[in-house]
Amino acid sequence: MRRYGNSALLTHSFLHLTGVGRATEESWWDQGIDDWDDLAQSGHADAQQLSDLKESIVRLNQRDSAWFERRLPAAERWRLYADFLDDVAFLDIETTGLSSEYSYTTMVGVLDNSGYHAFVRGDNLDEFLCSLRRYKLVVTFNGASFDLPFLRGEFGKLPDGFAHMDLRWVLARLGYRGGLKKIERSTGLDRQGGLADLDGRHAVVLWEMAQQGEDEALKTLIRYNAEDVASLPLLAEMALLEHSAGTPMGVESVPRFPRFDCSALPYDRSLIKYMTG
Repeated sequence: MRRYGNSALLTHSFLHLTGVGRATEESWWDQGIDDWDDLAQSGHADAQQLSDLKESIVRLNQRDSAWFERRLPAAERWRLYADFLDDVAFLDIETTGLSSEYSYTTMVGVLDNSGYHAFVRGDNLDEFLCSLRRYKLVVTFNGASFDLPFLRGEFGKLPDGFAHMDLRWVLARLGYRGGLKKIERSTGLDRQGGLADLDGRHAVVLWEMAQQGEDEALKTLIRYNAEDVASLPLLAEMALLEHSAGTPMGVESVPRFPRFDCSALPYDRSLIKYMTG
């Protein structure tokens, strides 16, 4: 079998192979079958699984993250994180409500290796779709149920070339449940500062204020969104560490995404005080 490229983690994973569940994968690991090369030489894989292994090498060399996403359960897509970290986008949207049928997207916040980018309705939201085509992995919290349906309603069909890792399901497998801020608190990653008490309802109010001419409301909304987005790499790294511990996928040091300093973005403290009482 042809050697694969620079893989950080996926080549130790077998769960994407036909007919392989967690029990089989763990059994192979227990027998010292640690990676794709070991499995190919072990005699344990059947003909279809050997075919899948060959296809896996081709797809990984092509950086076809979407192929691996289709073959992994939602809660197991943390396995994609290390291999596609160079082409990752952390994403969070703000909307006018909870239903994509009756509400609309007001802005999209994206954090990538170049920094934070805000795509705002009435300004540059139409540029978002082109931006999305650059990424191999998109990481959200509850994006499968919320962010992506809204974006499809806004733009229609989204690009096919990226995989989606929804931290809600990845973290639920570890026992962390609830909203983003609740999980942050339970993991010791809870944020500090003037916007810590805001939630999605306040984001709607800020957008309404901005439409009514309140100059600082949009800046405050963008800062609120940026703080949500900036917490996603921290949770992704924690999830990777906990999920991979004790397996051949375990990492001595978690791949670290560049930290974004949200303090560079302004906000209006008086608006926060007004909304939170």
